[in-house]
Amino acid sequence: MKIRTQLMLIATATLLPVVVFSAVALNLLLDAERNAALKNVGEAARALALMVDGELGRADSALRVLSTSRALAEGDMRSFHAQAKSADRGPGSWTLLFNYQGQQLINTLRPFGNALPSSAELLNAQANVLGLKGVLDGVSGNRTYVSNLLKGPLTGRWVTTVNIPVSLPGDVQYILTETFAADYFMQLITRSNIPSRWTVAIIDRDGNFISRNRGAEQMIGKPARVELIKAAREASQGQIRHFTLEGTDAYDVFVHSALSGWTVAIAAPADQIEMSARRAVKVAALGLLAAILAAAGTAALVSRRLVHAIAGAADSAAVIGRAEVPLENHTDIEEIDKLHAALNNAGILLRQELQSRQRAEAEREALLGNEQLARQLAEQQNKAKDQFLALLGHELRNPLSAIAGAIRLMQMQQTSAGENSQTTRAQEIIARQSRHLGHIVDDLLDLSRMSMGKISLSKKPLDLAAVAKACVDALHTTGRTSGYAISVAAEPVWVDADATRLEQIISNLIGNALKFTPSGGKIDITVKAEEVSNTAVLLIRDTGIGISEELLPHVFDAFVQGTAQSDKALGGLGIGLHLVRQLVQLHGGEVVVSSAGTGQGATVLVRLPLLQNAADVAAKTLVPDRRPSGALVVLLVEDNRDAREMMAALLDMHGYQVVEAETGEQGVLRALEHEPAVAVVDIGLPDIDGYQVASRLRSYPALQHMTLVALTGYGQLADRQRAFNAGFDRHLVKPVDVDSLLDILRNRFASA
Repeated sequence: MKIRTQLMLIATATLLPVVVFSAVALNLLLDAERNAALKNVGEAARALALMVDGELGRADSALRVLSTSRALAEGDMRSFHAQAKSADRGPGSWTLLFNYQGQQLINTLRPFGNALPSSAELLNAQANVLGLKGVLDGVSGNRTYVSNLLKGPLTGRWVTTVNIPVSLPGDVQYILTETFAADYFMQLITRSNIPSRWTVAIIDRDGNFISRNRGAEQMIGKPARVELIKAAREASQGQIRHFTLEGTDAYDVFVHSALSGWTVAIAAPADQIEMSARRAVKVAALGLLAAILAAAGTAALVSRRLVHAIAGAADSAAVIGRAEVPLENHTDIEEIDKLHAALNNAGILLRQELQSRQRAEAEREALLGNEQLARQLAEQQNKAKDQFLALLGHELRNPLSAIAGAIRLMQMQQTSAGENSQTTRAQEIIARQSRHLGHIVDDLLDLSRMSMGKISLSKKPLDLAAVAKACVDALHTTGRTSGYAISVAAEPVWVDADATRLEQIISNLIGNALKFTPSGGKIDITVKAEEVSNTAVLLIRDTGIGISEELLPHVFDAFVQGTAQSDKALGGLGIGLHLVRQLVQLHGGEVVVSSAGTGQGATVLVRLPLLQNAADVAAKTLVPDRRPSGALVVLLVEDNRDAREMMAALLDMHGYQVVEAETGEQGVLRALEHEPAVAVVDIGLPDIDGYQVASRLRSYPALQHMTLVALTGYGQLADRQRAFNAGFDRHLVKPVDVDSLLDILRNRFASA
C-alpha cells in the first residue's frame, strides 16, 4: 500500500469522530447561544433594576439627611420647606411631610403657606390617591417604605413614593415622602440603550405598569400579563416565554428591585433570540466543513511532499555511494532534513562552528548592552514606582476620608435614632475595613519612604507598657480580639521613641499574632526592663500556626507572607514585618522572630534602648473632653463634595456652625464674611492651593487670631513643614481622624 493511501486512511479515521462529536457540539452550541442571548437580556434587566434601586436609594439618603434638619427639629417649617425644595431631584420629583395623623405639612409643589389637602380628604376611601393609609401602615421602626403606583391629589398624575419615619424629641413624629412621577422612571429606560425591538417595563407589587417603553401613556396603571405577574410573585428572578400585550412571541426575563419589590421585566422577540443562536450554529457548521476540506487537502499535499522527500533521500544515498558530496536538500520535513545535514562534509561543519562562535560573541555583547539598559530601566521604574505610591496614597486618602466621615455620621445618627443590630453591624464592618484599607495605604507609603530614606522620627519619652496596653485596648474596641485569650504583663518602661511609629510596631505585631492564631488561641504580651543589656523588652508569644523552617529566615523580607488560616478574613501584602524591622532599627533596637515549627506558635522579641533618667519623666495630663457650646464657627474649605458634606454634618452634630467653601477664592471670601475662629483647608484645591489660601488669610488683620488646620493626602515631613511655613497651625493627613480634629476645635474654643 502506498504512503498516499495510508495518509488518506489516517485522515478519514481522524475526521470521523470529529464530525460525530461536532454534530453534538453544534446542538449544544445552539442551546448555549440561546442561553447567552437570554443572559444578555437578564443582565440588561438587572442593570435597569440597579438603576431603579440607585434612584430610590439616593432618594432615601436625601430623606435621611433631611430628617436630621435643625429647622425640622425646631419646628421652623418655612426653612424646612426651602431645604426640602432644594433637595428635590428635578422635574418629576417633589417632597412631602406628613404628621402621623395624616395631615400634609409640607408639599414642595406648592409655595409655603398655600392650603394643602386635609388628612380627612386624603384618608377618605375615594380620595386616598396618595395611598396615605398604606404609608402610615407601611412605615415602622427606622425602615424605608416604597409605595406601589398611585395617583397624586394635586397633579392627577401617576406617581410612586419613598417614605421614611422621623422621630424627634418630645414624641414628635413625622413621615418624610419623596414623590416620583411615573414618567420619571422612563428616563432610566431611555438611558439603558435597550434594543428597539425589546419591550421594557417596570411593574409595581400589585402587577400594574409603572413605566413601559411601548404605549406608555395607555399602559401606565394597567395590569401586566397574568402569566408574568404570577411568575414574578413565585420567584425573585426568572424567565418565561409568552405573548406580549402587542401579541409578540417573546422571551420575558424579570428581576425584582431589592429596595421596592417592584418587578423589572424585559421581553425580547423569540425570533431575535433564536436568530442569534442559529447564526452561531451556521458559522460553526461552515467552520467544521472548512476544517474537513482543509484536512483532506492537507493530507494530499503532505503525502505528495513526503513521497518527493523520500525520493530525494534515496538520490543522496546513491551519490554517497559514488564517493561524492551530496548537495543540501531542504524538504521542510525535520527527520529527512536531519539526514541530509548529516551527509555534509567536514569543511562545512568547520565553517558552521566558526560562524557559531562569531554569533555567540555578538550575542554576548548584545546581552551586556541589554543588561545595562535593563538596569537603567529598573532604576527609572523604581523611581516611578515611588512617585506612583505617593500619588496613590494621596488619591486614596480623599475617598477614605469621605468614607470615614460618612461612617462616623451614620454611627452618631444610629445612636440618636435607636439601635438596629444589622445596621450597626454593617457600619462596624465598613468602618473596620476602611481602617484596614487606610493601614494598607500607610504601609505602602511607609515602604516607599523607607526605600528612599525619607522616614524621620519625632521622638519623645514614652512608657512602652502604656503604649502596648493602649494598642490592646484599641484592638478590643474594634472587636478583633473577640474569641482570643490575651494577657498583658507590663511594667513601666520608658523609651525615647516616636509615638506613632511605636504604636505602628506594636499594632503590627499583635495584629500578626491574631491573624495567624485560630479562634480560641492565646496571646501573651510582656513588657519589662532588662538591666543587663540596658534595654526595654517587648515579648509577644502566640499559640498560632507557627512558622515553618523554610519561611523563618525570610519573614522580614518585603512581600513575603505565611499561609493564614482559611477562616481568617484579614489579608495583607506581606510588608508588615518588613516595616517593623526597619522602624525598630531606626529607633536603635532589634527584633527577632522564633518558632518551634508549624503548629507550635511563634514568639517575637523587640529590644529598644532604655531612656536615660527615666525616673525624671513626668506623666502627661489629659485634656478634658469638653463639648463646645454656643455659635462656634468653623470654615471648611474642601473641593471633594462627599468629604466636605460628611465632615460638615459631623461638626454640625457636635454643635459647631460650619461655613462651607468649594474653592480657595470662595474660602477667602467666606472667611472675611464670617470671621470664623477655625478654618480647615484642603491643600489640593481647583483654583488656588491651600498654601496660597493660608497666606492670604494671614494677611488680613481681622483674621490674625484664626486657627488654620491643613488637610492633605501627603504626610511627609517636608509637606508638614511647608504647611507650617505657609501659616498653618496644625497639619492633618487624610483620612481625617475625627477625634483629633475635635480635640483641636475643643482646645481652640476652650481658650477663646
